[in-house]
Amino acid sequence: MTMDLYLEPKTQLLVAIGAAVAAKCQNCFATLYGAANKVGATDKEIGAAVAIAAKVTAKSHDFMATFIEETTKGKVPAAETSVAAASLGCCS
Repeated sequence: MTMDLYLEPKTQLLVAIGAAVAAKCQNCFATLYGAANKVGATDKEIGAAVAIAAKVTAKSHDFMATFIEETTKGKVPAAETSVAAASLGCCS
Protein backbone atom coordinates (compact mmCIF):
# COMPACT_ATOMS: atom_id res chain seq x y z
CA MET A 1 0.00 0.00 0.00
CA THR A 2 1.38 3.37 -0.95
CA MET A 3 0.42 6.49 0.97
CA ASP A 4 0.09 8.48 -2.25
CA LEU A 5 -2.99 6.48 -3.21
CA TYR A 6 -4.87 7.58 -0.12
CA LEU A 7 -3.37 10.79 1.25
CA GLU A 8 -2.09 13.80 -0.62
CA PRO A 9 1.41 15.06 0.32
CA LYS A 10 0.15 17.87 2.57
CA THR A 11 -1.93 15.48 4.66
CA GLN A 12 0.97 13.02 4.85
CA LEU A 13 3.22 15.78 6.18
CA LEU A 14 0.65 16.99 8.71
CA VAL A 15 0.31 13.45 10.05
CA ALA A 16 4.10 13.14 10.17
CA ILE A 17 4.37 16.46 12.03
CA GLY A 18 1.92 15.17 14.63
CA ALA A 19 3.98 12.00 15.00
CA ALA A 20 7.18 14.04 15.35
CA VAL A 21 5.62 16.13 18.11
CA ALA A 22 4.33 13.05 19.93
CA ALA A 23 7.79 11.45 19.60
CA LYS A 24 9.42 14.71 20.75
CA CYS A 25 11.75 14.62 17.75
CA GLN A 26 12.94 18.18 17.20
CA ASN A 27 14.97 17.40 14.07
CA CYS A 28 11.98 15.58 12.55
CA PHE A 29 9.68 18.51 13.29
CA ALA A 30 12.07 21.07 11.80
CA THR A 31 12.53 19.03 8.62
CA LEU A 32 8.83 18.26 8.25
CA TYR A 33 7.82 21.87 8.96
CA GLY A 34 9.90 23.07 6.03
CA ALA A 35 8.54 20.36 3.76
CA ALA A 36 4.95 21.08 4.82
CA ASN A 37 5.35 24.75 4.00
CA LYS A 38 6.61 23.81 0.53
CA VAL A 39 3.43 21.82 -0.22
CA GLY A 40 1.13 24.58 0.99
CA ALA A 41 0.39 23.67 4.59
CA THR A 42 -0.50 26.78 6.56
CA ASP A 43 0.76 27.55 10.03
CA LYS A 44 -2.82 27.13 11.27
CA GLU A 45 -2.99 23.61 9.81
CA ILE A 46 0.42 22.76 11.27
CA GLY A 47 -0.71 24.23 14.60
CA ALA A 48 -3.75 21.97 14.55
CA ALA A 49 -1.55 18.91 13.97
CA VAL A 50 0.69 20.02 16.86
CA ALA A 51 -2.32 20.56 19.15
CA ILE A 52 -3.74 17.12 18.36
CA ALA A 53 -0.37 15.49 19.05
CA ALA A 54 -0.05 17.39 22.32
CA LYS A 55 -3.50 16.17 23.42
CA VAL A 56 -2.66 12.56 22.52
CA THR A 57 0.68 12.81 24.32
CA ALA A 58 -0.89 14.33 27.44
CA LYS A 59 -3.57 11.66 27.53
CA SER A 60 -1.01 8.89 27.09
CA HIS A 61 0.95 10.37 29.99
CA ASP A 62 -2.18 10.18 32.15
CA PHE A 63 -2.70 6.54 31.15
CA MET A 64 0.95 5.74 31.88
CA ALA A 65 0.77 7.43 35.28
CA THR A 66 -2.25 5.30 36.17
CA PHE A 67 -0.51 2.18 34.87
CA ILE A 68 2.62 2.89 36.95
CA GLU A 69 0.63 3.44 40.11
CA GLU A 70 -1.51 0.33 39.54
CA THR A 71 1.47 -1.86 38.62
CA THR A 72 3.49 -0.79 41.66
CA LYS A 73 0.40 -0.77 43.90
CA GLY A 74 1.09 2.89 44.66
CA LYS A 75 4.71 2.33 45.74
CA VAL A 76 6.05 4.40 42.84
CA PRO A 77 4.14 7.60 42.21
CA ALA A 78 4.17 8.58 38.54
CA ALA A 79 5.35 12.11 39.38
CA GLU A 80 8.60 10.72 40.75
CA THR A 81 9.27 8.78 37.56
CA SER A 82 8.98 11.90 35.40
CA VAL A 83 11.31 13.82 37.73
CA ALA A 84 13.84 11.00 37.53
CA ALA A 85 13.65 10.91 33.75
CA ALA A 86 14.22 14.66 33.56
CA SER A 87 17.26 14.42 35.84
CA LEU A 88 18.71 11.73 33.55
CA GLY A 89 18.25 14.01 30.56
CA CYS A 90 15.79 11.78 28.73
CA CYS A 91 12.13 11.85 27.96
CA SER A 92 11.64 15.46 29.07
